[in-house]
Amino acid sequence: MQPLAGALTAVNDRGDGARERPARPRRPPGAAARLRAGAHAMVCAFALSLAAAPGTAQAAPGTGPSAFDAPGSVARVLDGDSVLLRVAGGGLRGVRIAGIDAPEKGQPYADASRRALLALLHEREVRVEVVKTDRFDRWVGRVFVENRDAGLAQLRAGLAWHFTRYDADLAPAVRRRYARAERQARLRAVGLWRDAAPQPPWEHRAKARATPGASGPAPGGAAAIR
Repeated sequence: MQPLAGALTAVNDRGDGARERPARPRRPPGAAARLRAGAHAMVCAFALSLAAAPGTAQAAPGTGPSAFDAPGSVARVLDGDSVLLRVAGGGLRGVRIAGIDAPEKGQPYADASRRALLALLHEREVRVEVVKTDRFDRWVGRVFVENRDAGLAQLRAGLAWHFTRYDADLAPAVRRRYARAERQARLRAVGLWRDAAPQPPWEHRAKARATPGASGPAPGGAAAIR
């Protein structure tokens, strides 16, 4: 004799085609509404977590590379790594180009560095990827003209150093690009790398500050605004 379950299955197979299905447990009143509310809460929590994830929301000024973009035109090139920006909407702002350090006034190649940046940026519409504001109230950021990176151009021409002390201002991929540009300029002996032992501008500034009665070179952006 067939077991009871097998008999029931056989009957259903030979009958009207309706196979017996296990009964679904009955939900208490209001359970469906609570399930829908729970699912909605999970979706909202997931959306909030995405909004807080790195790279999905615009960072506040000064919190890391590319904090905000500032369009404008270059009113004046101050030296090989700083300009005076005519900000869109009016006003002027000193800008220090992130990731590079150009020769200071009085150093070899200081004039050549400034002239190269002048040819690239003067009276041109630019976009500044502002990273932070420095102690001289200048914006620090990468400067682009028609998507050309002005800091990288200075490094490739051998008219600035890669300023590794402030590498935190640059994304890792940009740091590598800048380091490679300086290395290639050294190997080709272009610009200031024609000299056997060019003095880095940060050493020049430190020496100037250590000289009795000397205040050191004034920062280009801040000096021009005052």
